[in-house]
Amino acid sequence: MKKDLTQQRREEIIEAAKRCFTARGIHATSMVDIAREFGMSTGHIYNYFPSKLAIIEEVTARGLEEFYRNTYAIQSSLDSYEKTLKNMRKILLPMLSEEHVRIYLELLNEAAHDPTLRAVLTNADAKAREHLMGLSPNLNPENPIDQAELEVRMATFDGIRLRVLNNPSLDKDLICQALAKRLYTAHEEKRKEVSEV
Repeated sequence: MKKDLTQQRREEIIEAAKRCFTARGIHATSMVDIAREFGMSTGHIYNYFPSKLAIIEEVTARGLEEFYRNTYAIQSSLDSYEKTLKNMRKILLPMLSEEHVRIYLELLNEAAHDPTLRAVLTNADAKAREHLMGLSPNLNPENPIDQAELEVRMATFDGIRLRVLNNPSLDKDLICQALAKRLYTAHEEKRKEVSEV
């Protein structure tokens, strides 16, 4: 029971921190702000997280776990455009929420000034690249051209998040359709190449 309560408190603190990061920015948010948003004392927060960086690391780790789940889901649905689109909507639409985009940009901005946070994000990015290479049997991790192809794929998703702020009238569902079509078509082309060999 105690473990469940501890996990629940950690979840609540993470959510309070995310609200603060969205409203104030990561740099301007203090542990006092998070405690106030959470509704408990700062000392209480320190029982669950030793620092603001530890909270940010937890947010980043959870984002990476979600990324793993999402990419597995998309990879497993590529045999059907309809399934690919369904998963793309389920995964991408929440990623394109203004809150999600703001936290993402706040993390990048703060990492540009904080070498410790930059190392956390760089490590998460390396794990994401390795994971995607493992999911893409047609990409060779030793081949610089394939490495560049992977970077372009990742940049596409990173860039779409920026479009949400730059173009508030963006039709997010059409973006899901375009990406689902691109992934499904690329998968089909590779499948045909392999079957013709």
